Amino acid sequence: MPWCESCERFQDATELDKEGHCPSCGTVIAPPKRTPWHFKLLLVATVIYLTYRLIQLIMWLHHVL
Repeated sequence: MPWCESCERFQDATELDKEGHCPSCGTVIAPPKRTPWHFKLLLVATVIYLTYRLIQLIMWLHHVL
């Protein structure tokens, strides 16, 4: 959702005109920044690590039981 700094509120994307101006104050609202690539890499690494640990837990439970 676009955020207008001068109005200090979220604007609905349908309320903005085609140039991206706020309907209340007329300032240009910039599109939101993209997620950094290293954050996405961290998420992928975390999923891989947790999957590995889950496999280890299953193997350990199989061995113990």
